[in-house]
This record gives sequence, structure tokens and C-alpha cells, in this order.
Amino acid sequence: MKQIYPINIDVYNTCLWVFFGSVDECVDAMREQKVEESVIKDWRKQIEECKGCNGLYSYSHEANISLLWMKEFPATIGEYGTLVHEIEHFVFYLFDRIGMEHTTASDEAYAYLMGHVFREIDTYIVEERKEEDKKDV
Repeated sequence: MKQIYPINIDVYNTCLWVFFGSVDECVDAMREQKVEESVIKDWRKQIEECKGCNGLYSYSHEANISLLWMKEFPATIGEYGTLVHEIEHFVFYLFDRIGMEHTTASDEAYAYLMGHVFREIDTYIVEERKEEDKKDV
């Protein structure tokens, strides 16, 4: 079973859950994490309303969960663009939550966190692809 990959961001006392796979696989992984069914239902509704989207960032106030979901690991420039787009939603949400406005003075904090989250996710993708390659041999 596919699992949620957590990225802990200790300096902001938060965690971003990252999941690559189908909606049903993500729902199963959320249930493994004991996420409330009402939260799962709301998340599934967001995905269904986003017809044809390849990725989504969502925050549940009820469960205090940030989730970045994509149908599959990015492989093309366009798919990596979607990943960066969703990371940006997370960063803007997080800084809004703590009251940090996006200004010239705070721009570096935004850029640093986006880069950090991207590197964490990319490292995870690379490791998962290595595991998949081992299985194919």
C-alpha cells in the first residue's frame, strides 16, 4: 500500500503530508493515519470538483492537516510545474496562518521554504524511483 510522506517543518511547528497516487489510494492512506471520515469526504469532494486536475493542496482546519496530492510522481516539466504550484499554495497558506505578509522584506523566507519543501519532495521521489527500479530488475 502507498503511504503518505510527511515533511516536518519544525521551525513553523507544522507538517505537510505528500501523496502520489490515485484518489482511492490516498483515501486508504489517510484511513491508515486515522483521519476522520468527514475530513476524507471533504477532501474527496475537493478533488472531484477539480475535474481533471493533476494535483491539489488542501488544508483541513478540522484535522489540522496540510496535504499535497498528485496523481503520480512528476516526470515532465509541466508535472514538476504542478508540483511547484501546489508547494506555493502550501507556503502561502502557512505564512498567512502565522501572519507573515508576502512583501519584499519577507520574500526570502517564502523562497527558502518553497525550495526546502521542493528538495524534500524531490529526494523522496528519487528514492521511491530507485526502489521501483530495484523491483523491476
